Amino acid sequence: MISFIISLLTNILLIKASKRITKLITDHLHEGPQKFHERPTPRLGGVGIFLGFLGVYIFMVVNKPDISRYFLLFLISSIPVFLAGLLEDITRSIPPKKRLFLISISGALAFFLLKADITRIGIIIFNNLLHIKIISFLFTVFAIVGVTNAINIIDGFNGLASGVSLMIFIAIGYVAFENKDALVLNLAMTIGGSIIGFMLLNYPYGLIFLGDSGAYFLGFSVAVLSIMLIERNHQVSPWFPVTIAIYPIYETLFSIYRRKFLKEISPFKPDSMHLHTLIYKIIAKKLVKKHDKVYRNPLTSLLIWLINLPFISMTMLFWNSSLILIILDIVFMLLYTYIYFYMIKSKLPKNKS
Repeated sequence: MISFIISLLTNILLIKASKRITKLITDHLHEGPQKFHERPTPRLGGVGIFLGFLGVYIFMVVNKPDISRYFLLFLISSIPVFLAGLLEDITRSIPPKKRLFLISISGALAFFLLKADITRIGIIIFNNLLHIKIISFLFTVFAIVGVTNAINIIDGFNGLASGVSLMIFIAIGYVAFENKDALVLNLAMTIGGSIIGFMLLNYPYGLIFLGDSGAYFLGFSVAVLSIMLIERNHQVSPWFPVTIAIYPIYETLFSIYRRKFLKEISPFKPDSMHLHTLIYKIIAKKLVKKHDKVYRNPLTSLLIWLINLPFISMTMLFWNSSLILIILDIVFMLLYTYIYFYMIKSKLPKNKS
């Protein structure tokens, strides 16, 4: 509740302040193929989410000092990744390599401060390798960087990245509750509360956007909490983190493949050919006749939520079964690929508006 209230109030203040302080609106710096709005809008929703977490930490210092230490270590670990996104939101001048470097620093801090180190993935030969500290460190940082960027990649429409992230944190919190892991449960619900406070203003009309700061912070949090959950509770399948985040993970991998091998361009070059943008251009456009640019945006997010929800729900039910989780991953990837190429081949209009 504390994180929800702080996030909500902070974002209300940012929306009101942006009407008087024009520098809070940086739309002119973020023109590109992934822009789907016309009204000038602040991209600082991540600030409210971050401050919501900070407020709960202060509360924990007084009321739950045993847990507050981990909240502080989590905050310290997240500062580089949050700043990387915030500076990009404000200036649009932070090159991708520098952002990756800052995200990697956050990953390294989480590895050492929170003991968020991946030591098992369910395959014996790789488990043995991951018991070597340097290999575990490199793999963990790589995974954190990957998931952080994956959440940022799906941040294209009102409520899309935040809604998917909220589902993930609910799943993490549920499994933490089932395993009596109070620390991970508190962390997950704190971030979930902040997301809800933001989403009340972001969905459906987009009064404020998540921004890179919010997407990076949420992606980092998804990765770190997932790792902490499976390492602190060995009965949880190591495939659980993959399956709850299979949509953003596969979106990222598929986008790299599509850009590198199908379009022969840099995998870092943004484009408007993600699954969510195709759904916006084709399916949402057909479903909404009047005021389509107003309603197509949130409708696109809703459709993605509906695709993702069954897989999140099944993951929550079978969190300790690696076999079922792997099957879910395969089914999702096949479904995603089928939907994507079906739209490309038979439905994609020539007009990209």
